[in-house]
Amino acid sequence: MPRSARQHLTKALHLLDRGDAEGGETLLRDTVASAAGEADSVTTVVALCCLGELLVEQGRREEAVGTLRSCLAVPVPEDVAEVCAVERATAQQLLAHIT
Repeated sequence: MPRSARQHLTKALHLLDRGDAEGGETLLRDTVASAAGEADSVTTVVALCCLGELLVEQGRREEAVGTLRSCLAVPVPEDVAEVCAVERATAQQLLAHIT
């Protein structure tokens, strides 16, 4: 049975916590693709924010800018907007810092 987007995200965060940036990045990208297919805007926002932050930490500014802008562009239903507020604020702060 294929993993859900949230399962991909959980696994990606575990890999990043263990210092596996490459594996974490791959799974974050998989998470974004899976979440889009599942129409899961919350997981998409969280994954894009985490990926953008990772890219900033790695000095990959150009990729980070595009990723963080994508995070902010994800349409989020009103009933879950509060759930994404921290990630959206983080994305805005990171963009302000690198642009």
